[in-house]
Amino acid sequence: MSKDRGKRIFLSLPPGILEALERWAESEGNRPTSLANWIVETAVREAIERGKVPPPEEKTPSLPPADLKAFLTQLACGELPTNGQLVTLAHDLGVETEVLMELRDRVRRGNGNKKEGQTNGT
Repeated sequence: MSKDRGKRIFLSLPPGILEALERWAESEGNRPTSLANWIVETAVREAIERGKVPPPEEKTPSLPPADLKAFLTQLACGELPTNGQLVTLAHDLGVETEVLMELRDRVRRGNGNKKEGQTNGT
């Protein structure tokens, strides 16, 4: 079974519908909540297939957070952001923290290999 059980919603059913659901579930050796979950999921999937459910809105790209600009500026100047700064930025950008840490560490390794007076591109 998956750890991600999805979001929960609560339904209010008219007494007659609830009683029918309970009888249906019992006749199949199932729980009413499991049967209701299956019914809703099946209905939504069918509605999607029939085009009744609009596609998810595409997120319009926004300007990068100010933290990203500061992060890139720090890297360009050879300064290394802290792990805490990287965790915050990764969260804001929706990327794995390890990606930003790897980028920072590559800059760190690159700075150690530079000869005096050498700049990028030379």
